[in-house]
Amino acid sequence: GSNPDEQEKESSSSQDHPHDDESIYQPAGQHLLLDLNHVDASFLNDMARLAHALVRVTELSQLTLLSYHCHELQPPMGVSCLGVLLESHISLHTWPDAHTLALD
Repeated sequence: GSNPDEQEKESSSSQDHPHDDESIYQPAGQHLLLDLNHVDASFLNDMARLAHALVRVTELSQLTLLSYHCHELQPPMGVSCLGVLLESHISLHTWPDAHTLALD
């Protein structure tokens, strides 16, 4: 008879345990971080326009937006939006006084 421990070792392969191999995980896409300067302050305080821009950027990027939420800081001093994508996430934060929008 053969040793059962040896049979188990022979039947186990990297296909059975894909995380046991030594390959490095490679993401399927790109992660972009953008800081946009000299943006009109009224746009950066307009939650409806920013929400529309978030949805439109997602559509143009051919990504799948599952849900999103925007929050307007009070007194008006910027907007933050976060979208959950099937593929990842998207977020934007604005600083109207600095005329800056950060997009992730």
